[in-house]
Amino acid sequence: MFKAVSSHPSAEPKNIRWFYDQYASMLLGYINGIVQDPQESEDHLVAIFTSFAKDIVVLPERNKLNIWLELRQYAQSKLTLYTAKDHRLNLNQSVNNGRLDLLDELQKRIFCAVYYHGKSIQYLAATIGCDESEIRNQLKLSIDKMRRASGN
Repeated sequence: MFKAVSSHPSAEPKNIRWFYDQYASMLLGYINGIVQDPQESEDHLVAIFTSFAKDIVVLPERNKLNIWLELRQYAQSKLTLYTAKDHRLNLNQSVNNGRLDLLDELQKRIFCAVYYHGKSIQYLAATIGCDESEIRNQLKLSIDKMRRASGN
């Protein structure tokens, strides 16, 4: 049995145990896809369930699909902060520069992160500290500059 259930005080409402029984396996699978370490994934599962139960009132009468979607979004926001904090983007890795010299520093950072390192727009927004629309705009501008320079 996972630590989230075994370490949970029995004085808590049965509501949390029901919630855990319903969604733990799906959430653990989701977290494993991001974290890739079983022990660390389980630790995140415990932390996410605990904070979600405190932050959001969960009642069994609510629509199960809505609860799962809320839980997944909540976990995604917690894991985005985790990945941004613990896995800093290393742009000094050697990559084929191509036309990167045409880009300013922010555009180069965003372009490399997305195309060479596979980072998401949401991750970059959390890492860089600007909003997703600005990241998308800078990415589009960088692609346009590189296309114009290569004659496409």
